[in-house]
Amino acid sequence: MSERSREPAEAPRDVLALWERTRGLGKGLSKVDERLSTLEGQNLGEAITELSLVVKKLAEKPDPAALPVWDWQRMSAQERAEAWHELLTWTWNTFRMRYPTAFRDMLGYGRREVSCWHLHPDVVEVLTGLMNAWHWAFTEPDAGPLRVPEWQGRWLADAVRQGKNILEHCTLEPLPGHPYNGHTDPLAGKENLQPPPDLLAHMKTLRTGELPN
Repeated sequence: MSERSREPAEAPRDVLALWERTRGLGKGLSKVDERLSTLEGQNLGEAITELSLVVKKLAEKPDPAALPVWDWQRMSAQERAEAWHELLTWTWNTFRMRYPTAFRDMLGYGRREVSCWHLHPDVVEVLTGLMNAWHWAFTEPDAGPLRVPEWQGRWLADAVRQGKNILEHCTLEPLPGHPYNGHTDPLAGKENLQPPPDLLAHMKTLRTGELPN
């Protein structure tokens, strides 16, 4: 046997090329595995799910019936009837039952059995705001525990103060068969009353920048 035949046979070139490619693929797979491990540690799946929910919520059209602000003046007759039903339901079933002292003080039931609070538009506005603030604190999807004491200590107390202040000037004298005897509408005969001249001059100044004569 010759010396040349004793040397190990050289691998074919195609085998060497395949080996190099395999080694390269192995390194690439190692890098992919490292990246996957990094992504798994970042809870990417949960983040994608949360992002999709946010995008879906933003894409939804707002429900006009669920607007947080009620404008009684712009309501149709049907809308006003539905609004009154919701307001009275909350006032009697929630406000009266859960906050009886505030209910009596704000709406005048502490002084007499009959109250004309619903005939006073300013009281109705205050009570409407109080109801909507209650939903904001208790029933909204993003309501939190800090909203409850804020409603109790801030919005409720202020609404009671306003209601008492408005109704204490009412001259209601209820009689059998005439529960609202003595009630006077603060706007009666004043619906078309124009602002005084000094106020009109001030409004013109604000609008045009011209000083009044």
